[in-house]
Amino acid sequence: MKKNNSKTKKLILSAVLSALSVVIMYIGCLTPLDLTLVVVASMAVIFAVIELNGKFPFLIYVVTSVLSVLLLPNKETALIYAMFAGFYPMCKAYFERLNYIIAWILKFSLFNTCLLLIITVSFYILHLEDTGLEMKIIVILLGNVTFLLYDIAFSKLIIVYMVKLRAMFKLKNYFED
Repeated sequence: MKKNNSKTKKLILSAVLSALSVVIMYIGCLTPLDLTLVVVASMAVIFAVIELNGKFPFLIYVVTSVLSVLLLPNKETALIYAMFAGFYPMCKAYFERLNYIIAWILKFSLFNTCLLLIITVSFYILHLEDTGLEMKIIVILLGNVTFLLYDIAFSKLIIVYMVKLRAMFKLKNYFED
């Protein structure tokens, strides 16, 4: 019975985190902080990777992505979440188990692949204004610098959560099977 209770807790928390992520991104659509709030919404996936394990982080990513595409007025925000920010925390957790150099190569390879896909989808499917090759190169270069800072900041936030917040909220064994 305890195992079912744990799975129920995880499923309920996954649903709440998905809904919260969509609300955060919806608020982002209404403000100039859309990219910032996409990153904040993706923190739900990080929390799930740390606390829930298994299929639950993926479940949060999929539900949030689908609801965002269906409900958000700004499809670019949903696209960025669905094509990078939503699943990156799961990839980050896996990559960081590998050799440091290989992890960074994989992270930047994934980021640049996703960035090129986002640019392509934005122009050819969402029909956003084409800014020309020079602007795309600038976006890619600035995107890589921003990604480096994003990844480092994410790592610091994870450390703060693991060291301070997890103990403060007494979550260490709450979701154990």
